[in-house]
Amino acid sequence: MNVQEIESIRKAYREQIVILVVEDHMLFCREVRHALPQHNIVFARTVEQAKEQYDKHLPNITFLDIDLPDGDGFSVLDYIREHDPNAYVIVLTGSKLQDDIAASQQRGAQGYIIKPSPRSRFEHYINEYMKVRERNMKSTLEEIEMHRFKQLKRAAEEKLAE
Repeated sequence: MNVQEIESIRKAYREQIVILVVEDHMLFCREVRHALPQHNIVFARTVEQAKEQYDKHLPNITFLDIDLPDGDGFSVLDYIREHDPNAYVIVLTGSKLQDDIAASQQRGAQGYIIKPSPRSRFEHYINEYMKVRERNMKSTLEEIEMHRFKQLKRAAEEKLAE
């Protein structure tokens, strides 16, 4: 297993999911915290803070604004994808431009929320992430069990050969 695979497993097995919200408007951040009190939410207001917080917290889900004071949120999406190809990122923006929606999809975002948005949109993507996480955990456990079975089988065959 490489470092990325180990980090993905570590991230998947946390009891409480960690959500990174990259958003420069503090009022909206307060609304998100109020709407999702049961989750561990980390905030970033700039491109650089987003990269730092992502690396520090390895969030399960990132809600990412594309219009940030120090740059373009798409650069954060590219950074996240480069470091964690399986990251679950939802673009969170006021932009209704088809070009932005297409760019989000092309860069690997799992969804697109147009602000302002009701709590149900956030919950929808959190629930979708939980389904993905469950499938990934099941697949990982099956892979571990298959590896264990192969080792036991090999050990039994070696013992019979003696």
